[in-house]
Amino acid sequence: MYQIHPNARTTPAVRAAIALSAEPSGVLAKRYGVSTETIRKWRRRGVEDCQDHSARPKHLRRRPSEEERAIVCELRRMTSFALDDLTFTLRHFLPHLNRDAVYRILKAEGLGRLPLNRAGFPGGRFG
Repeated sequence: MYQIHPNARTTPAVRAAIALSAEPSGVLAKRYGVSTETIRKWRRRGVEDCQDHSARPKHLRRRPSEEERAIVCELRRMTSFALDDLTFTLRHFLPHLNRDAVYRILKAEGLGRLPLNRAGFPGGRFG
């Protein structure tokens, strides 16, 4: 069974009714408690497409170069910084790399988890 998005104010049946209705957008918006933009969206999609679409991007916008990947990996090996600290440091000279991009690079290179130190904690933060 299909699940409706938790914040959705309309069901697929209401969306189909909106798509088929000839009433003005303002009247439908007041009736269903949504904006006129929402009414126009469901009319544009039509009766066949009354399900929610994923908000997740289909493609990543930019792929880090091999040099950038090498910098991230080498800095992680040299400093053993945690992900947030590493991202903060990298943002000074690679501003387009966000936290998720840094994590994906580290995970792909097998550096996603810091090794345990003698005290049993990751990295050198507590030792």
